[in-house]
Amino acid sequence: MSERLDIFLKSITDYADTQCKKLEKTAETQMQKEIISYKKQATEISRANTNREISKIQSDAANKAADYEAEKRLSLMKIRNELSNNVFSEVSKKLEAFVLSEKYPEFLKKSAENLKKVIGEEIVFYVREDDMKYADILQKAAKNAEVKESATIHFGGIFATDKNETLRADDTLDSRLKLEEKAFFENADFKVF
Repeated sequence: MSERLDIFLKSITDYADTQCKKLEKTAETQMQKEIISYKKQATEISRANTNREISKIQSDAANKAADYEAEKRLSLMKIRNELSNNVFSEVSKKLEAFVLSEKYPEFLKKSAENLKKVIGEEIVFYVREDDMKYADILQKAAKNAEVKESATIHFGGIFATDKNETLRADDTLDSRLKLEEKAFFENADFKVF
């Protein structure tokens, strides 16, 4: 009987060993699957964190670049305004000197003649108060010319209308200066590099 018992025990032991090996193999396979899954999750989390950090760094860099550019633009605007103020302050001084010069009455005469070509003989010349002393020169520019004072002219020159005020032409130093200012800002190529 002992032989049968030995065979039976061996059979049970072999079966148990086989089952244990199967369980170990299944456990090993499952563990490998879990390890692969965890590695994949860790890689995805790492990639997501890396992408989030890269996005944050790029956003911070873009914000800093925008702030720097805005600061430089503001600085450039201040320099541009200072430069234009200086330039046009000098121009204003030169205009004020010009209207006091001997050349100014001749300028008014030519301006009146040119305005007459646009408006016609029935013309009203408008000048600043200080230029009313040149009224006789202006009245000679057209047969039926009138000369009136205008408080809107600062530097000098003339603007004219027809008697009905349907046509208007401006040849004041003020309007010429405004055109030069506009051209200056349109052509001054201040850029932030």
